[in-house]
Amino acid sequence: MGLLFILERKIKGTLSRWFGIRFRSGSETSKVRHWVLPYCTGKGCDVGFGGDKIMKINCDGIDFPQPYTNTGNDKVDIGCDVINNEIPVADNTYDYVYTSHLIEDFVNTKDALQKFIRVLKNNGSLILVFPDQPKYEVYCHKAGIPMNPYHIHAEMGYDYMMKQLSGLSNISYEVLFSSNCEVDYNVVIVLKVVKL
Repeated sequence: MGLLFILERKIKGTLSRWFGIRFRSGSETSKVRHWVLPYCTGKGCDVGFGGDKIMKINCDGIDFPQPYTNTGNDKVDIGCDVINNEIPVADNTYDYVYTSHLIEDFVNTKDALQKFIRVLKNNGSLILVFPDQPKYEVYCHKAGIPMNPYHIHAEMGYDYMMKQLSGLSNISYEVLFSSNCEVDYNVVIVLKVVKL
């Protein structure tokens, strides 16, 4: 992590905390888009996209009606509090479901996975991007930036997610792609999901 990057983050963090100045930040999706785009075919959705949908066409952006992050200009297509409510679309709607930096905010990770899988078509792609929490904490400490207070699981990471997935009895899956922190603290898992 370069010195200029650290200084920029500290200055922006200070201005934001002290004076309420909001800065647009790059999305976590922008870091991994090149890896996951090949799996975003057909009609899809991006759950919790915060302004930067994975695909700009044929992709429903599902988020709070007024997202709490500010990472792009894409508008909300389906307003919903996904953590506390079901996604308001029919079962088996999407060819792919993409979500970035949302699943770690759920108290019950298996419940989140079930919500995403419900709206995914059989043999569809479930694309999960989330932080390795211990590495994320080190990253934030080094950069001098506050950690996201909504992260629930101290053990969140690749192994944690694979354990959660193996505990689901209504699906089988094949891992099509994975990256374990090749980009800072980001874990990426792309699954082909078969509904049983």
